[in-house]
Amino acid sequence: MMVLKTLKVRGFRAYTEEKEFTFDNPAIFLFGENHRGKSSTLNAIEWCVFGNECIGEKTMIPERKHWEIPNRNIQPPIVLVEVELKDKETGDELTITRKWVSARKNELKVILRDGELLRGEEAQEKLAQLLKSSFRDFLTTVYQHQEAIRAILTQDPRERNEAIDRLLGLSDYRNILRGIEVAKLGTEQRKMGGGFDNFVGAIDAVLRSRENDLKDKRVKAVEKGLKKDRLCEKGALGIASEVKDQLLKFASEVNLSLAELQVPEQWRDLNGFQGTADGEIKRFRSEMPDVKKQEDLFKRSAKITALKEKYKQKEKDWNIIKNEFDVKEKETKKLLEEQKEVVNKINEKEKQLSEASAKGAVITKARDYLRLEGIDKNICPVCETKKPDLLDQVEKKWTEKYEKLVGVVQDELNDFKNRQSEIKIWFREYDAVKRSFEDAYKAVGQVKKEIGEALGREITGEDDPDAILSNALKQVDKKLEELEKAVKSKQENLDEITSSLGKMQLIVDILSLEEKKRIVEQIQQSSEYLRLEELKDQMAMMVDDIEKIKEAISEASREAAEQRVSAAGRVIDNYFHRIANNPSISKIAFTLKVDSRGLNSYVFEDQNGRDITPILSQGDLNALALSIFLGMAHSEGTNQPFGFVMLDDPSQSLGAEHKEKLVEVLDEVLDERMVILSSMDKELQDLALSKITKAKTKYTFSDWTPEKGPEVK
Repeated sequence: MMVLKTLKVRGFRAYTEEKEFTFDNPAIFLFGENHRGKSSTLNAIEWCVFGNECIGEKTMIPERKHWEIPNRNIQPPIVLVEVELKDKETGDELTITRKWVSARKNELKVILRDGELLRGEEAQEKLAQLLKSSFRDFLTTVYQHQEAIRAILTQDPRERNEAIDRLLGLSDYRNILRGIEVAKLGTEQRKMGGGFDNFVGAIDAVLRSRENDLKDKRVKAVEKGLKKDRLCEKGALGIASEVKDQLLKFASEVNLSLAELQVPEQWRDLNGFQGTADGEIKRFRSEMPDVKKQEDLFKRSAKITALKEKYKQKEKDWNIIKNEFDVKEKETKKLLEEQKEVVNKINEKEKQLSEASAKGAVITKARDYLRLEGIDKNICPVCETKKPDLLDQVEKKWTEKYEKLVGVVQDELNDFKNRQSEIKIWFREYDAVKRSFEDAYKAVGQVKKEIGEALGREITGEDDPDAILSNALKQVDKKLEELEKAVKSKQENLDEITSSLGKMQLIVDILSLEEKKRIVEQIQQSSEYLRLEELKDQMAMMVDDIEKIKEAISEASREAAEQRVSAAGRVIDNYFHRIANNPSISKIAFTLKVDSRGLNSYVFEDQNGRDITPILSQGDLNALALSIFLGMAHSEGTNQPFGFVMLDDPSQSLGAEHKEKLVEVLDEVLDERMVILSSMDKELQDLALSKITKAKTKYTFSDWTPEKGPEVK
């Protein structure tokens, strides 16, 4: 795609002195107030490329009806515009220079990449061949004129349909159909000659286009090694027969069956043959035995590798837990003996404590009794024997013997019980480690079993599974290496067959273009065409023919519209949602209908199939217009050779949120296209400068004077 490189402009509309612009970044901004020369800068680019095609009534832009090219303040007028374009893919450069001579005449020069200089009609034809774009296409997908899309903002369906046709580059169809509809045969009879001449010119243009396409295809055929005598139906069918034989031979070599593949009797049926052949080649690539073996070996290699890693991990886990278990088991043997001792000690101390406690209880009760009031302190309450200082003796015996003995025995008993609890905890830990050890051992055994099943052999305790798996993996790799050579050879055979199919398709394309060219040539030689030439004054006899032409044009318009709407519809929906952000519309369907007059009628429906235009604000309608333009600019269906878009004051009627979303969309468009944005809107300028993520060049248009034109920095 061609992008702008430089622009030189002098004497064109707002300009007096020569100004030069460099387009060295993806985003180019032209900022300034109204009447400072921004639009003239964009107009200079389109005028340099398309000349008088962008002037006058035929543009269908009312403001262009009396458009003036030269600046009024330069006498004599000197108008010179030079545009340098560069092909993004090839790096080829193209310089276009246009000089204004008069209202009806201008001089065109084209400099090609090799320095060849072309002038006049030769330059015009070469430019048309290189750019393959009309001014109408340029308006559709490159230059967003506010004049060109303003009618999209109307609520009147007729005006809106006309505007969308114009935006889609289909206004010529609509104009012809409406002209036929409103024509008065008597009045328009005199104009028929001119219309017929236009028809002749259109046919000549189609023939030139077909011839150029044929030339390109024939060059490609030579590059692919096809001789001239094979560029015919016999050659195409011959290649098809060769392809069939090659596929049969290949199928036999790889023990596969070939689907029924019938070589047709005429080239027009070769598309079906190619589809079947392509499908068989694809099937052979995936189903031939060597490929199947490869797939099986890859799976086996992956399984062996996984088992190898799994075994190493399980063995590692088992060794770790085994070491811990060995330590625990050794200590446990010691603790078993200690446990018996502790149990005996506990029994012994509990017995001592029981005896001491029993005697201590008797002494305690006797002491308590003797302490009562009115009791003889010297008579034993048990045997009633009288003993001097009995209470003192009882209290002394309790304090010195039983109270201390019970405490000591109790402390010893507590110590043994605590040790017994510690031993129990140890045994629980030992049991847990033992279970883990047994589980890990089983896991290793299970992996060995899986290895044995995978390798088809028994893995004994004397085997090294890791080494066995490594050897098996080497064997698989060796077989894969051997198979790779065989598969590569067969794939190369299929590549050769695919190449033959490509040559066959190239011949089919040439034959198709030749047939389309013959159809157009037959129109020139047809009796209807000759009668039109001879009987221009007999309008009544042509009504039926005109009606047929009307139907054909309507069908062509519908097909072109469907193609472009289909190609751009999803992008338009995406851009509209992002720019408008209307919460009541979750989906926008851009659909086409044909009215009773054969004219295209466009409907924008919401998610419920209802027309959305009645509920759209002025800003939403402008967002819709911009979405259509940017969607068409970004759509492959337009076959657009230009790699840039130009937007002239796109923020009319847009609110702050609209503008922010528009800038986000433009940042996305910049991934594929250079964007030249002209605006007086300060808010849009700030958003573009802050939110556009691509490299930017900003030109500021300030003062404009009749003598010097715009001041540009």
